[in-house]
Amino acid sequence: MNDNHITPDSELNTFPAHRMTEETQHRLHQNIMKALEEPVAPPKRSRTNWSKARTSLVAIAALFILTILSINLLNTPSNTAVEEPVLPAEQPGDLVPSTAPEEQPEETPFDPAALEQQAHEILEALNNRDMEILASNVHSQKGIQFSPYYSVSDSTVTFQQNEVSVLLSDSETYLWGYGEANTEIRLTPAGYFEEYLQVERFFEADEVFVDAPNTELDPSNYLKSVFPDAKIVEFYHAGTEQYSGLDYRSLNLVFEQDNATSDWKLVAIIDNLFTP
Repeated sequence: MNDNHITPDSELNTFPAHRMTEETQHRLHQNIMKALEEPVAPPKRSRTNWSKARTSLVAIAALFILTILSINLLNTPSNTAVEEPVLPAEQPGDLVPSTAPEEQPEETPFDPAALEQQAHEILEALNNRDMEILASNVHSQKGIQFSPYYSVSDSTVTFQQNEVSVLLSDSETYLWGYGEANTEIRLTPAGYFEEYLQVERFFEADEVFVDAPNTELDPSNYLKSVFPDAKIVEFYHAGTEQYSGLDYRSLNLVFEQDNATSDWKLVAIIDNLFTP
């Protein structure tokens, strides 16, 4: 029979330790085993009946242990600290997923007063023919366009930033556009600056428009449609009564943000005057 193979040790080892310490478990185990090993006069029955009785004693002892463990478990405070599992240390080269959001570069806010000040400094550089200062204000990727009239096309003369500093020493003649009676305007850069960029009159402009349309001259806001991402500073010199206002003139400095620095840089200098 299978009962003959059940021993006290194997019976006791089937019960969980729960929250008892190893020392308490060992002490209970010794006490029970000692009690079982004490000589007990076997009753005058068969050896098989004695084995069954001994197994019953083991079961009773096990039930006693289980009762003690249950009481111990019920009396354990609910906020008893539970030891956290120890995770293996990270090894060099382990891939650790990043939970932090990726930082995005902040956009440089547009400051109308600062842009107007920059435009005045460019006027001063143009008046003094200081090409180094002018070049430092030119867009590093797009360069700068020059138009003698209020129009821009694919054929508008354009110079890159590194060409601007030596622009006045360039002896080449360029087609800048078309003037009165549709005549060609062919001049060197120095000749163009002298004839069309007469900026001294704009130091005392009647009005300065910063990122705002001059509805008197351009109700449709033409330049904004050509340069939708630009900020435009317009120096406006109104016409006189003598010429019924037809002798007006304005100078438009067109700025776009430079991708390399996020600063506002020149992409165009465009005149606006009456053309018969």
